Amino acid sequence: MDALATWIAEGPSRRSIVWIIGASEARYFVLPWSPALIDRGLRDAYARARFEQVFDQDAQCAAFYFSTPSDDNGQLVSCVPIELPAELAAFAHRTTCELAGIKPSIPMVWDQFRDVLETEQGTLCVVDGDRQAIVHHDRKRIQDITVKPSGKAVAGPAKRESGVFRRFSNDPSTAPSQASITDLNLPAQRGFVAAQDAAYSFALCGAL
Repeated sequence: MDALATWIAEGPSRRSIVWIIGASEARYFVLPWSPALIDRGLRDAYARARFEQVFDQDAQCAAFYFSTPSDDNGQLVSCVPIELPAELAAFAHRTTCELAGIKPSIPMVWDQFRDVLETEQGTLCVVDGDRQAIVHHDRKRIQDITVKPSGKAVAGPAKRESGVFRRFSNDPSTAPSQASITDLNLPAQRGFVAAQDAAYSFALCGAL
């Protein structure tokens, strides 16, 4: 954070920051929800109750981020420690930057590749450093998400799993271990070099 603050201070103009929250900092669950239910107060209360049921923790310890809901397919909810948004806001204030947003990585990757994923049934594996999130989905419907440690090679689909197995990773050295795994790649853009920018893939995913 100090190195980032120094880099910002050396910049020629005021900057804005969008923070990307990785799998190790967030928890996820799917909330049965429809855009037709417009009472957001009810939705928020439902999400807090669901959080306490799933994680056996007080919902007041978490900040909630709601992904764009799909018709009759539920809504993905990302939860981070309540202190984290305050820390990021304090950093933006200290460096005189605009805090333009806080985005959990899983819904950001989903939104980037929505046109592909929502036509398929299968598994999306999002690898972020030493953690990976496994997302099972049936076209537009996200069924469940689990986060676990990732090894040098990403495991392929279990025998009981069916459908397409896709992966998005910020580490190009972790090549898919099975031919059945298909990597999701960001579109070619002027000024971005895939081999050099791989470590920033989640940030680029939010920018493109």
